[in-house]
Amino acid sequence: MATTAQGLSEEELVRRIQRGDEAAFDSLMELCGPRVYNIAYRMVGNHEDAEDMAQEAFVRMYRAIPKFDWRASFTTWMYRIITNACLDELNRRQRRPALLNDVAANENFDMENMPHSGPQPEEYALTRERQHELQRALNTLPDKHRMLVLLYDIQGLSYQQISSALGMNLGTVKSRLNRARIALRESISQFREQLVENTSLSNQEES
Repeated sequence: MATTAQGLSEEELVRRIQRGDEAAFDSLMELCGPRVYNIAYRMVGNHEDAEDMAQEAFVRMYRAIPKFDWRASFTTWMYRIITNACLDELNRRQRRPALLNDVAANENFDMENMPHSGPQPEEYALTRERQHELQRALNTLPDKHRMLVLLYDIQGLSYQQISSALGMNLGTVKSRLNRARIALRESISQFREQLVENTSLSNQEES
C-alpha cells in the first residue's frame, strides 16, 4: 500500500479529508497523482489531454470524497472516478486516441515487464517495434474494451475491482476482457504478417 513521506496511507488521508482537513487532499493528490495521470495518458496518448483528464478526475474526487461510504475500497472507487472522467471526455471528443507509446508488449501481454537496465540497440529496436504493434492493436479496440485491458494488464486490478470500477457484472468483465485480448492477438498477428509481406516485396524490388 502506498503511503506518504509521513507514513499516511490513502485511506487515512481520505478519513482526514472527510473530517475537514483540506491539506490532506493535497497529500492525496501527491500520492495518487502518478497513477491517475498514468491511466489518463495511456487512454489519450498525449500529455496535455492527460493532464486535463487527471485534473478533472481529482475535481470529481474532491467533490465526492465527503460522501464516500467505504462500501468499496478507496482504490476501486478512485479508478471508477478516473475511468468515468476518461470515458466521458473521449465520448465528448468522439475521437479515437493514440496511446501507450511507452509500453512494451510480449506474448502474455505482461505490459509492466519493462527492463530496468539499458537495452542494447537490437533490444531497443525490438522493444520499439513491439510498442508500435501494441499501440496499433489497442487503437482497434472500443474505448471500454481498451480500458479493461489497461485496468487489468497495466494497473493490475482484479476482475472484481474492475467490475466495481466500471459498473459491469463480473461475467461481462471476464467475457469482454477475453474478447479484447483475442482481438489484440489477432491484430498484432495481422500487423506482423503485413510487415513480413512488405519486407518481402521491398526485397524483391531491390533485387
